[in-house]
Amino acid sequence: MGDVGRRVLIVDDDADIANLVHEVLSEDGYAVTILRDARIEVIQEVVAQLEPDCMLLDGGVGSGYGASWESAAQMAARLPAVPVIMFTAHAGASAEAMENTSERSQAAGFAAVLPKPFNLTELLTAVEVAVGESHRSDQPR
Repeated sequence: MGDVGRRVLIVDDDADIANLVHEVLSEDGYAVTILRDARIEVIQEVVAQLEPDCMLLDGGVGSGYGASWESAAQMAARLPAVPVIMFTAHAGASAEAMENTSERSQAAGFAAVLPKPFNLTELLTAVEVAVGESHRSDQPR
């Protein structure tokens, strides 16, 4: 079960999916924020304000995963890093991220890949793992 105060940012332009995920994660004890604007500069601004423990990042409208590859790479490179869960219906992008052999998939460093459609158990497990990664990175080494 999620700990109260663990923050999750959902970046998805599909209101139905975003609202469903918000409800499921909120019931599991997460503090959830939905962002429907996937532009990099908007994501950076919201992340700076919220400092989420993980992000579910959809690819937005169009083919492939688009600029979300770059957004994920920026979240991986920032300090503190924000673990990103690829959250998309684009089968090609999901496969590329799971293989993790392309330059952009390695730069993105996804905490998990959650292809749509997804089941709720997979969602909760992916978020739990990603939030755990976030808190491990907070520890002194």
